[in-house]
Amino acid sequence: GADCGRFLSCAVVERRIFVESFVHVMQRLQEGWAVKLVLSCVVSVAAEEHAQLFAGFVLLVFADLFTKCLSLSRRCLLDGGVAAPSLWRACKGLRAAHRARYISSKEMRRGFVHKILSYIAVVLSAAVLDFMLGHVQSPAFATGLVIGYLAMTEFVSIMENLQGAGVAEAGAFAALVRKRGGVVKDAGDKPDEKGEK
Repeated sequence: GADCGRFLSCAVVERRIFVESFVHVMQRLQEGWAVKLVLSCVVSVAAEEHAQLFAGFVLLVFADLFTKCLSLSRRCLLDGGVAAPSLWRACKGLRAAHRARYISSKEMRRGFVHKILSYIAVVLSAAVLDFMLGHVQSPAFATGLVIGYLAMTEFVSIMENLQGAGVAEAGAFAALVRKRGGVVKDAGDKPDEKGEK
């Protein structure tokens, strides 16, 4: 009887120690969760090719939308009577352009999500095509072609937006890339106008 009581007492103590240790570990995991989340994302992007491509597209789309905001901010300054505002002045004028409704946060968020989802759908479709071509012993080409074209189109759009934001050299560079890459400028793609492309 006494041995059984000691055994149960030890089991209860061990269980309590285990629970306390588990709670302590969980509390430690919660400390600095944002840093740990960022680090895990960085490690996954560094280790996985698909994550790298996705991160690249996210950065390009974000840069495109940010430079679009800069272009719209410069348009706001020009309409307000500021002669030849610099890129820095356009950066500082982002808040005023937002208040003047040249920049719509809702439209920019919608544009970001729409582009990312569209790019994922197009790249997945190209990957399916490559998979099918591989099964009929044909060379796979679609994924690389689509990724290259989408990245180049975003890059040209960024350069055009920078031109609209007052960086004259960016326009010449966009024309060169467009000519070399065969990217046709869309008629509705004017960086100096209000609203979303």
